[in-house]
Amino acid sequence: MLNNLGNTGSESHARGIAKMDSRQLLKLAQDTTPKGRYTLAGAVSDFFENDALNQMEHRLVVEIMMQLIRQAEIDFREALAERLAVFPNVPPEVVIFLANDEISVARPILRHSTVLNDVDLVYIISSKGADYWRSIAQRAHISPAVAGRLIDTGDAGTAINMLENPQVNLPKSGMKRLVKTALKHEKLQEALLRRPEVDGDLATDLYGCVSQALRCEIAKRFSVRSASVEAALDGLVEELCREAKSGLCVTPEMTALAARFNERGEITPNLMIRTLRRGQVSFFVALFAVKMGLKADGALRVMRQEGGKSFAFSCRAIGMMKSEFASIYLLSHAARSEEKIVDPRTLADALKYFDAARESEIASFRKELSRNPDLI
Repeated sequence: MLNNLGNTGSESHARGIAKMDSRQLLKLAQDTTPKGRYTLAGAVSDFFENDALNQMEHRLVVEIMMQLIRQAEIDFREALAERLAVFPNVPPEVVIFLANDEISVARPILRHSTVLNDVDLVYIISSKGADYWRSIAQRAHISPAVAGRLIDTGDAGTAINMLENPQVNLPKSGMKRLVKTALKHEKLQEALLRRPEVDGDLATDLYGCVSQALRCEIAKRFSVRSASVEAALDGLVEELCREAKSGLCVTPEMTALAARFNERGEITPNLMIRTLRRGQVSFFVALFAVKMGLKADGALRVMRQEGGKSFAFSCRAIGMMKSEFASIYLLSHAARSEEKIVDPRTLADALKYFDAARESEIASFRKELSRNPDLI
């Protein structure tokens, strides 16, 4: 399609088109045949390429171009956008119209046109979807303001396109923000590690969030101390809990981080107790849910069942000791009840269930729960 636009005849014919005056251009605009449309598009494009328009001709060309674009079929608009994307002197109104068109039309404009400024790009990021963000992320130059808005979308594909774009310089603050997005996407974790900006600090932030294979890669390249990793994870969990919409809201990022802990066999009663003591109840629910193979709402139903039987059986099923269950039962009270103080009788009842449960009952309970998580 692009070749059809670029080669509307012989070289001499193309030079003739570029020298058309206003009357000839208007006459050509009245030809609505496909050949006429492509000839007109080539003529108008040549005007922009040669940059030899006076003020009156410029206004006329813009008017014709806008009318042409609005009436044209999509394949024509695609070809036109691909050609105009490389010209620096195309009128902004034409470029902005094409940049907001269907993504197949907008893509080359978003990737290459230098006519779009930061205000235009931020507006498109705010008003359009992921396909538009991902195209903008492939531009040769992205300002810090635009990069920040792209990171704010939380879209992994957009982040990967930026990270794989060698012409984009990302500040450390932006890289740190991408760590949260990377919780749910291993490809994004890999793309982050390939960036030259990654230092020991960022590697430590990533270390607690990645697969075992990527952990090995980080350990080979950087000196990672366990105390620093634990501090980084504590800070990340605290940030996730602070950003949650309510006091008890398990976000996808929390679930993804809990799943990573579970893959490494790190969801222990001790971790759950430490999490609750920090007041990070939402993350505790994420840990408990992942460990039980439940969704967050299912885990909450287990915890909130009257009498504490299901909670006791669940904690027995994941290998807790009685003292650990008692601590977790007391510390997780805020997730189960609106009462500020735990009634000693409810704790005693829960502990009785914990003690009395036979292994066969626990196995049966967990099997039934896995088949039907809504039974609680």
